[in-house]
Amino acid sequence: MSDHRHPRLRYILKVAAEELGWRIQLFIDRAKWRAAPTDYRVSFAATATDDRCLCYQPHPLLSGRPPAAGDLVVTPAAGLPTFFPTPGGAYDPLACAFYAIVRYEEYAPFTADAHGRFPAAASHARRHGYLGRPVVRLWLRDWAARLRAHYPTLPAPRTPDWTVRPTYDIDLLWAWRHRGWRGLAAGVRDLGRGHFRRAWDRFAPGADPFDTIALLQSLHLRQRLQPTFFWLLSDRRDRHDVNPYPIPEAQRAVMRQLAAAHTVGLHPSYRTVDNAELIRTEAARFAEAVGRAPRHARQHFLRLRLPDTYRALRDAGITHDHTMGYADAIGWRAGTNRPFRWYDLEREEETGLTVHPFAAMDVTLKNYLGLDAAGAQRAVRDLAAAVRPLGGEFALLWHNSSFSAAYGWAGWWAAYADLLAALATEGGTGP
Repeated sequence: MSDHRHPRLRYILKVAAEELGWRIQLFIDRAKWRAAPTDYRVSFAATATDDRCLCYQPHPLLSGRPPAAGDLVVTPAAGLPTFFPTPGGAYDPLACAFYAIVRYEEYAPFTADAHGRFPAAASHARRHGYLGRPVVRLWLRDWAARLRAHYPTLPAPRTPDWTVRPTYDIDLLWAWRHRGWRGLAAGVRDLGRGHFRRAWDRFAPGADPFDTIALLQSLHLRQRLQPTFFWLLSDRRDRHDVNPYPIPEAQRAVMRQLAAAHTVGLHPSYRTVDNAELIRTEAARFAEAVGRAPRHARQHFLRLRLPDTYRALRDAGITHDHTMGYADAIGWRAGTNRPFRWYDLEREEETGLTVHPFAAMDVTLKNYLGLDAAGAQRAVRDLAAAVRPLGGEFALLWHNSSFSAAYGWAGWWAAYADLLAALATEGGTGP
């Protein structure tokens, strides 16, 4: 029972219902609420409505009010970072969960990084030390514990199955093949920088170091994993886009092969964050190559700007986005490892776009955090251990090109293979 039906409250109650495995119905008519056939009643009204029910006063954030100056001050309680205080010295777990999962802070002005992204370093979670925890799920379960303390027969929250999901951004399927004049230029550059072996290998017959799809497929088969692949299909007008264009026929064959067995999607190019029309152009390019329109996408360089990028993806027919993670840190950008529907904060509405968070990216581990292969494996397994008891999907972002010693990835193939085996069998817990 509530005295309002603001979209924020309706949305977070829906997220809570999915997390807890409950059916939650919101009433604003008190008579209908009292007549509803249930033994579990909660009042969200500003004043008590029934001595027999649990009275719970949500924070005004859930009725549309922006956070006040003191609302984001963190006070640890019950092992959780808590904020959005309510009368009586408590905190509002629903408001905390809403703030995190809709990415409220990314709608405010911020200092972007060199690629125009909202950095983890600027996030409330990173600054207060909870980026590595699935706090949205923990807050909702803390809310459930309050309800179950009042209603002991209320069912315990449901724990979904643990699922490991390897995902790959294929910027460049081959290091040497189908590169044209850019391949020749890269070979000359290798010589000039003293990479003589790499330059020799580029022009000599032999295995291509980026051609790892078959090896990855064998790894997935052993661990019974279902991967997702994202294809960069730019017109190469920006130096950050390295894919061959036009798409070589040999690459089209690989794209169709993977699409027949796995989830595949578009990797919208660097400039799409500023040009929505490019997403539609590249989606049409994907459809022409694969034979069907893309429904999944992940932004190149993780360039995401809310709400514009998600609106552009929806307009292009994308229904699933996999960009929700940081380049400069590992952890849970939206406070959860579970897929969720995107809430457009400017329009105050839930949308049909499903957001799939990922836990960690290979480039983040190596280049931003400075970890070697063994250190990266430990960091990811520690992250998995924190979320494994709650179940759900644990997605990793890797590149097919992140295994070659010639390109700085010595030891990463063995570490990655061991990591997937550990995640699939142990859930990421340490030895």
